[in-house]
Amino acid sequence: METTEDKIYNSDDELPDNSGLEENRTKSIIEALVIATTEPLPLRSIAEIVHVPESAVRSCIDELNHEYRDSARAFEIREIAGGFQIYTLPTYAEWVGALHKRKERLSKAALETLAIIAYHQPIIRADIEKIRGVDSTWVLDTLLRKNLIKTCGRMHSPGRPIKYGTTKEFLRYFGIKDISELPKEEDFGETVMSGYPEAPSTRADEAGDSGELSQDETSESSDKSEVPDL
Repeated sequence: METTEDKIYNSDDELPDNSGLEENRTKSIIEALVIATTEPLPLRSIAEIVHVPESAVRSCIDELNHEYRDSARAFEIREIAGGFQIYTLPTYAEWVGALHKRKERLSKAALETLAIIAYHQPIIRADIEKIRGVDSTWVLDTLLRKNLIKTCGRMHSPGRPIKYGTTKEFLRYFGIKDISELPKEEDFGETVMSGYPEAPSTRADEAGDSGELSQDETSESSDKSEVPDL
């Protein structure tokens, strides 16, 4: 008499298709990775860890985001600064911002300087100051400390002035994949500044350059020993 065990191992029928189970497990692993990472995880790194093609990783991420939207989740996987990471939706920015009261924020003057660099990089300090109309030494130094901008060599002109450009941290701060995702320059103030709360205006901001960053930005102890609280 044929037993159930015999039927399982001796049957000539095709084995059950477990591809769906494997796909779900792969999606779960990818989801765990983008949640656990502290910085955007490159597509290649995910593929190497999970042992699947990069195209399969993208497909899984698309499916995960589709599932998040269908179930009205408050987050999504976004491609930011050359990698993937979990981000909360802009709809919840007000509440997430209240949770992270000490989250680094930039003043209007600092955002203005970043915008000039982003749209005109590489650019030298003299050209930035020509556009802004005020000395920008302080804000450039502070943005360099925050790793939002970087030096990009020197101009081949008298004095060989330093050129400035944006960094991957800049992309992360604004939640964009690359510079091409920035709004048109003329729309930057309305689009970006409304989405990223600026610090309260101070006398220093109104006077010029000595208070480019808000008080919320000086939470790092290492910075406190080097520059005054703003």
